[in-house]
Amino acid sequence: MTLVGALDPPHGVRVVENFSEMEVLLQETEAQGCILDIFDSPSSIPLSSLRRLRRRYPTLALVIASDFSGKEMDLYHLGRLSVDGVIRMEDQASSRDILAVVDNALAASLATLVVRTTAPDLPPIAQDAIRWVIEHAESRPQVSELAAALAMSPRGFLREMKTLDLVSPRTLLLWGRLIRASNLLQRSSETVESVAFHLGYATGGALGKALKRHVGCSPTELLERGGLTWTLEVFRRQGLRHKNG
Repeated sequence: MTLVGALDPPHGVRVVENFSEMEVLLQETEAQGCILDIFDSPSSIPLSSLRRLRRRYPTLALVIASDFSGKEMDLYHLGRLSVDGVIRMEDQASSRDILAVVDNALAASLATLVVRTTAPDLPPIAQDAIRWVIEHAESRPQVSELAAALAMSPRGFLREMKTLDLVSPRTLLLWGRLIRASNLLQRSSETVESVAFHLGYATGGALGKALKRHVGCSPTELLERGGLTWTLEVFRRQGLRHKNG
């Protein structure tokens, strides 16, 4: 399975020949992510180039797709560079596996964007919670899972959120789904029903009601108002503080 065949649709994919061409494309477009073959593209990409790319585009989803056969590259070291996903091409990954890695990487980069634009001054535990609810929105996690991910008990985490004057963990989980939904709705290939199914809503109507209640507009109106940008503004102004929890 080729990467383009696995990803397009639902993602729009542009293929470039080398790292320099990709950098030019990133300057000219609003790409959400990039996939790099670090060993053969057509020449290997040095780690310094990856570091530069991450510094320049901190909210870009960065995925490595390479054949690691016989290579001594430490995947953990790649992780230290804030790589969001790795596709080991020697494993002959299926279309579903490739799509899952890329979608998870995009969710991670979205979480970074949300924290940087809506909660840059919050304590690390609150930032980590926001990241987690966005990255795991599609699995409809429970408060206990969120608390465990932060190495806290549910009661302890609830007390911490109240101390910080932030919304309840349950409300934060809801916002994770609404933010992911707003982002997915911007894809031309997605319908309200497909986004609702992806995020565990029973129907497109149920997702629409949730958006109307908490974001203030229907899915159609949301896109007219700026999509994700609108939702993040509402989240920053109204969705973080305890009075709405």
